[in-house]
Amino acid sequence: MALMAAVLTLVVAAPAWADHGGGPGSSAPNPIVTALVWAGATLLAGIALIALVTLWSRRRSPPPPDA
Repeated sequence: MALMAAVLTLVVAAPAWADHGGGPGSSAPNPIVTALVWAGATLLAGIALIALVTLWSRRRSPPPPDA
């Protein structure tokens, strides 16, 4: 019964894949905007990497001497 419902749903939904007159997907973004987005993402990744390396390589202070 569940298989029959799934097949019926697929058959009914199949015509919804029609092309509605637009181009193939949305128009391509401006190359300058794309470059700026990738540059920003690279900058953030670099800052995160530097922060992690700084935290991991930080020397711990020696324990205080026992009095």
